[in-house]
Order: sequence, then structure tokens, then C-alpha cells
Amino acid sequence: MNDRLSCSTALGESLPAPHLLEIVTRHTGATICVVDNDLSILYANEAYANWFNARPKELLGRTLTSLYSDAARAQFRPHIDRALAGHEVTYQRQICNSEGQEVWFSISLHPWLDGEGQVGGLVNSALEVHELKVTTEALRAANQKLFSHMENSPLAVVELDAQLGLVHCSSRATEWFGWHHASHQGESLLNLVGDGARVSALRKGLHSLLSGAERQNRVEASFVRPDGSVQHCMWFNSALINLRGETVSIMCQIEDITERVAAADRLLHLAQHDSLTGLLNRGAFMVRAHEAVGSLDGQGGAAEGVVILFMDLDGFKEVNDLYGHHMGDTVLRLVAQRLAHVVRAGDTLARLGGDEFTILMRGNPSPHDLKLFIERLMQAFATPFALPDTDGVRVTLGVSIGVAAHPPLPAQVDELLTRADHAMYEAKRGGKGSVHYAVPSPV
Repeated sequence: MNDRLSCSTALGESLPAPHLLEIVTRHTGATICVVDNDLSILYANEAYANWFNARPKELLGRTLTSLYSDAARAQFRPHIDRALAGHEVTYQRQICNSEGQEVWFSISLHPWLDGEGQVGGLVNSALEVHELKVTTEALRAANQKLFSHMENSPLAVVELDAQLGLVHCSSRATEWFGWHHASHQGESLLNLVGDGARVSALRKGLHSLLSGAERQNRVEASFVRPDGSVQHCMWFNSALINLRGETVSIMCQIEDITERVAAADRLLHLAQHDSLTGLLNRGAFMVRAHEAVGSLDGQGGAAEGVVILFMDLDGFKEVNDLYGHHMGDTVLRLVAQRLAHVVRAGDTLARLGGDEFTILMRGNPSPHDLKLFIERLMQAFATPFALPDTDGVRVTLGVSIGVAAHPPLPAQVDELLTRADHAMYEAKRGGKGSVHYAVPSPV
């Protein structure tokens, strides 16, 4: 062995090679043995001998095949053959210690060359990596479990890096948005979601996480699907912060709230619209009227002003008496349709209840323009209304209209509506199909 393994260091010049080898290998923390081509042990350190409850010199001349079981030899023999062929080999396997416990080791096989440059054997070193292996396996199992949860979650999951580049997205995210981490790896999420008001809150929320202003937030964003439909999503975003307080990763969990938004829209529509005609109801009309009055700047410009027209149908009671309330409801729907074709863009048409309708006009139309508009309203009732399923029965209706405008009346919604209501009754007293304008009260 002294011929095969020589030491050429300065320390080796003052110490015999075996003593130097013992010093070097005793304190490595690894089990080490050197074998020849026949797998006979030429050298073993104390840690290696301890595995066999022996002293190192007692192992000299023994072969590896005599020290290990058939099962162990079946595991390591292919690796040894490869090392004896001149390759450096590293692998891991479990080894049973003296207490009967299976312990993980990382084993390295390094071929050594004889004086003629041929492989004379190999150096076998094994380092215990049990804790590392167990930790790694636990981490792998945890990651696999987390991945499984991400894939099976009803939420779409997206992981971003510190530049908002796409790192990973779950299959559900791919299904919803068409993104895939394999083909969109590193691409900025902001480029993927595009611009516009639908995603402005998402952009703001992600930048807030990047800046450190927030650690987590929740934002709503909408996306247009390839079929043109709109998908509403709630994004639950959280930032991973390093020890320096920097955001290094962002996790987004995304819920599809399209049905919830649609249901809320339906409820809002029902709350704001008349169930019979589909027009705005009194409550929604009052909101629009207050908004219009509130937008006036009080400077008295040509476009400053609002006009409320209060309308009551003439002859509607006779329709109910002759044909019943069901047919009366049908007539109200027909009236709503005709009025909707007359109102201007920006006007607000509403049914206040019964056979009473109202129109809110923004701006300050000239007397001539207002007169023309009212004439078109009257003309909408010139053609009789055909009653369905009555063998051609037609009914003729008229409309009485009260008008209240600011200016000259005060810019107060309740007073304008009340004055328009009173003006409508004045129109009825003047004869069906009439119009009456409210004027300021005398001082």
C-alpha cells in the first residue's frame, strides 16, 4: 500500500505515509476505505471499521463482498463496476447501522491509478446525510402536497417574481386566462392582463405589494374571454418578504366571482327599475335628479339647468275598467316603449307608479326646443295602442304634462318634482292632452 499511495506534501516528508493518512482521514467525518481491483481492503479509517465493530487493521485484506449482505452487494455492485471502469461515481443509499436503523449516506467512489496509469482500485468515502435527506424528502412531500392543493383548488393560483414575472400558474389559471408558465415563463403579468379600467385596481394592488406599502391585499379585476363574455375575478394577493424587507415573490389566489357579480347586478337592476315596464323607478329617478342638480356649478351658463316633466295618462282608467288590470299592465309597457323612443340621449325616463311617468332633462333647453320636445311626446300618443290577443282592439290614450324647470325655479329636486306634479294637475284641469308650466311663486 505504501507504494500505491504516496504523500508528497511537506507534512508528508516528516511523517510516514500511513500516519499522515490516518491523521487526514480520521477527522473528515466520513467513513473511508481503499480497495484494489479485487475489492480487497488496503486501508480503512476508524469510522469505517466502527460500522463492523472492528479495528481498522482487522479489515485489511478482507473483501467488500465478504463484509456486506447479498442485498447490499446488489445495491452497490453496479456503482463499483462503473468506478473500476475509470468513472467517478456518487450515489445515495440507506445503510443499516449497528443499532438496526436505516441511515442515509452519500457515497463517492473515486478510482486510483497505479504506476502504469491503470485503475488499481478505488477510494470509497461515505458521508452521512440522513438529516439532510429526511429534510429534503419532507420538503419534497410538502411541495408535492402544496402543488396538489394548488391544482385541486377551486381558485386559480399564480406565482410572480419580484419583477411581476410569471413563475408558475395552476392549470385552472391556464384554463381561465390562457396563460401557461412553460410558454409565458418570466413574462410580466401586467403585459398579460393588459390595460384599461377593468384591471387598474389589480395593477395598483400589485405595485403596492412591490413597494412594501402592503403585505397583502384583495382587488377585483375583469377579463374579456375569447368568446367575448366577461369574467369577474377577485384576486387575493400576498407578498413574500426577505430579511431586508424586500418583496421577493407574490402569490395570487384568484376566485371567479362572475356569477356573484351577475347576481348583484340583477339585484341592483331590480332595486332601481320598475318590474312592469323596465324603466327606472322613483328611487332611481330621485338619485339621478339629485346628481343632475348637484352637478350644477351655479354660474348660470347656457347649459346650466334641469327640467322635470311630470306625465299622467289620459283615459287609462277606462282601459282598466273595460279590459282588466292585466291588459292595463300591457298598455303601460307599450307606453313605456314609445316614450323611450322619444327621450334624448342623456335624458332620464322613469315610471313613478300607476300611470305616472316622468322625464329628467339635463341642460337648459330653449323654450323653442322644449316646446318641440313636448310636441314629440304628445305625438307618441297619436297612434292608438293595439291590444294583443283581442282581435284587433285598439285604445286611444292621451297624456297631460306638467313642466318645472331650473331656472327659473330653485335648484331643489323635491320642489321641482312637486311643482311639476302640481302643474300636471293644472294641465288636466285645462283639458286632456294639455301641458302646463310651473312658474315661480310671487314674492
